[in-house]
Amino acid sequence: MSERVSKLDKMPKEEKQELVKRLHKAQDGLCFVDGKIIDLQVHPVDVDHIIALARGGADDESNWGLTHAGCNRSKGTRDLQLQRILSYFRDHVEKYTNTSSIGKNGNFTLNEALLELLPRRQDVGAKINTNKITISWLDDDKARTETFDILDDYGTPPAKSFVGLVPFTCLYHDGEINPRSIVDLEPMIEEFYNGYPQLQPSLGTLTIDQSGKSKIYLFDGQHKAAAQLYAGHDRLFVRVFVNCDKSKLKETNYRAHTKLAQIHFPQLINDRVGSDLFEEEYDRFLKNIDTTKSSELSFFKSVLAKSQRSEFKKYYENYLRYEVLTGKVEEENNQILSFTETVTARSKKFPLSYDTLRKTFFKHFLFVKAAYQPIEFTTHFRELEKRNLIRLMNIFIEEMLANNRFDLKLGIYRIEEQIESNSLSIPETHLRAYRLCRSSAMIIWTLELKRAIALLLNTLSKYQEGLWSEERPLWAQIDTKEWDKIRRMMRIVRDHKIWGERTNSEIVKAISTTRQKDWQSILLKGTLPGRHEQLLPPLDQNFIFQNAQGNI
Repeated sequence: MSERVSKLDKMPKEEKQELVKRLHKAQDGLCFVDGKIIDLQVHPVDVDHIIALARGGADDESNWGLTHAGCNRSKGTRDLQLQRILSYFRDHVEKYTNTSSIGKNGNFTLNEALLELLPRRQDVGAKINTNKITISWLDDDKARTETFDILDDYGTPPAKSFVGLVPFTCLYHDGEINPRSIVDLEPMIEEFYNGYPQLQPSLGTLTIDQSGKSKIYLFDGQHKAAAQLYAGHDRLFVRVFVNCDKSKLKETNYRAHTKLAQIHFPQLINDRVGSDLFEEEYDRFLKNIDTTKSSELSFFKSVLAKSQRSEFKKYYENYLRYEVLTGKVEEENNQILSFTETVTARSKKFPLSYDTLRKTFFKHFLFVKAAYQPIEFTTHFRELEKRNLIRLMNIFIEEMLANNRFDLKLGIYRIEEQIESNSLSIPETHLRAYRLCRSSAMIIWTLELKRAIALLLNTLSKYQEGLWSEERPLWAQIDTKEWDKIRRMMRIVRDHKIWGERTNSEIVKAISTTRQKDWQSILLKGTLPGRHEQLLPPLDQNFIFQNAQGNI
C-alpha cells in the first residue's frame, strides 16, 4: 500500500507561512514537542501531524503541530504526540537523575513518574466477603466500586490475591521492595502507545486496615506500568496480593530477580534490596543478644536455618557494599557513583561499571566474611573499614577521574579505534583515565595497590592480627601521613607509562586485550603477551610501595 500523501506536502509556500503563524499563535509561541519557545525570526521550524495519518489522525489544521525543526526531524517515524510524550519522559528523568546521590534526586522510578503525571492519587476502600473483595474509589468525584474474585495460590501459607484493571489514580510505588530505575523506558512507551497489549500483570500489595482504607502499592512490573502511564492509559492490569507478609514478598521478588534469573535487577539495586533484607533480620538479632559475647558468625550459625545461610551471606555482602556506597567520611560523600554506570550492563559514557567496582575495590578491600570476634569489637572495625574504603575510593576519583581528567561528554565509546585512526584525537588525561578503568586492567592494579597498602600498614604495625593485612587490609587506623603515601601510590599507578601510550603500535594493540593473563604480563612483568623482553617498568606492589616512600 502506498503511503498517503498529506496536504502539507502539496501546500504552497505562502499558505504554509501563514499556517506557521497561526499555529505559533495557537501554541502560545511554544514548540509542540519540547514546550520551549519558538522564535520565528531565529529558529527553523517544521509542521507535522500530531497523530499520524496511519493511526487515524486527521489531515487538517486540527491535527497539525508546529515544532523546532530538530524536534521533528529527530523523531523518525513517530508522530508528534509520541515525540512529545518521550520529551516529557526525558525531562522527568533529567529532573531526578541530575546528581549522583542515591534515593531522592538520584533515581527515577515509577514513584517519580506518578508524582509528575498523577500527583493527586487516592486510597481505596476495601472489603472482603468470603471469596470476593470489593474495591471502591472516586472517579471525577463519583463513587465507583468493582468486585473481584479472591484467588488462593499454593504457597505456605497460601497467598490471597485478585487480578484486574486498577485505575492509576489508586496506585502507588513500593520503592522498598523494588527501587529499580526505569530510565530505559522509551521503547516500551512506544510499544504501548502503538496499541500493543500488556501480556503479564504487574504485581502489587494491599493491606486492609481497621478503617477499611488502603493504598495499593506496586512492587513488580513498574516498567510496563510507567510506560502505559506515559502512553495515556488510565488503568493497569495488576495482580494485587491482599494482607500478605510483605517481608516474604520482598524476599520472593529478590530471588526472582537474582537466583531464579527471571529479570535481573541492576547490581546497585540488587545491593540495595539485599541490604534491606539483611538489616531486617540482623536488627532483630542485635536486640536479643549481648554484643560483648555474640559475634557475626553466631548470627549465621545459631540464628539462621541452614537453608537460609547461603542467601544471607549474599545479603550481607549486599549490605556491606551498599553501606560503603551511601556512607560518608566526615562531610564527604562517596563520589565513585558519579563515574559509574549503574543502570545498564554497558555504557558509552561512564568509565566504570558497577560490576568492575565489585571485582576491584570491593573484592580486594572489603572483608565480606562473618567475623568471629564479639560484635562490639567488630562494629568498630567495620565502621573503620567503611570509612577507609570511602576515602580510598574518593582519592581514586580525585587523582584519576575528577577535575576534568575524564570527560563524561567524550565518554568511552570506541576510544582505542579513535586513537588508531588519529593518535592525538583523545586528550592525554582522558585516555589514561579510560584505560585505568578498564575492568581487566583494573582488577590487576587494584590488587597490587591493596598489597602495597597492606605492606605499608604492616610495616607500621597497624594491624591487630597478622592475617588482617591479607584478609582485612582496611581494618586499621590510617593517619594523615599514611593517607598521603596512599595518595602517592595512586598517583604512581596513574602516571605509569602504559596508560598514555599512543605511538608504539605493538603496545597499543596489546593493551586493547581483555584477558587477565595478558594484563598480568603487561603490568606485573612489563612485557607484552607472549614476549620476553621488558618494555615497561612493572607496576607491582613493590614498585608502588617503594616509590611512595618520598614526600608528595
